Amino acid sequence: MFGAAGYLAKLKDEYTKAVELNPKYSDARFALVQFYAAAPGIMGGSYDKALDQAKAIKAVDPVAGHRAYAFIYSQQTKPDLAKKEYADAIREQPKSPKAHTFFGQYLVDTEKNYTAASAEFETALKADASYMPPFYYLARTAALSNANLPRGEEAIKKYLAYTPKDNEPTLASAHYQLGSIYEKQGKKTEAKQNYEAALKLNPTLKLASEALKRVS
Repeated sequence: MFGAAGYLAKLKDEYTKAVELNPKYSDARFALVQFYAAAPGIMGGSYDKALDQAKAIKAVDPVAGHRAYAFIYSQQTKPDLAKKEYADAIREQPKSPKAHTFFGQYLVDTEKNYTAASAEFETALKADASYMPPFYYLARTAALSNANLPRGEEAIKKYLAYTPKDNEPTLASAHYQLGSIYEKQGKKTEAKQNYEAALKLNPTLKLASEALKRVS
């Protein structure tokens, strides 16, 4: 516990320095939101400080700001308020691919509503087909739900032909998702190849190492 506390404190300090150097750096501020909202009080957690960071994010990037508030409300076990933040982001910017993608992620991870989530990712791509993360999340949703596997396979192959930006899903994770889809389709050889590719890119990817044991 104390080792984790020290590590988290160092992370917080680095993100704080990043914000000091660039107050408009929303990704660093969102990392602080996650820290303050999720960490226990004894380790420096504070909902008030998290809300301050969310407010600053919203001033720079309203869609990301709504996501930050939604994260805080989720940590506070206020799902109605969290969902409202995503709905407000879409209402304010209905053609924002990020708004639909963020909401889709929430629907997958919190509500397990895979059908609605997939619809949000498809809407994101209709808004901007060059915004690549929805392709990844379509595949992840297909793998988790064991549904729409051909669409998931098609989507993740497009993502694998792309070089992800900072804070976008990694190619290691993408290979894992493709491996998972192949595994569910009964294609163990193809699944094994992608789990191995995932581990080559990220040897610490535990999900891939566990999956590789299943298909070997």
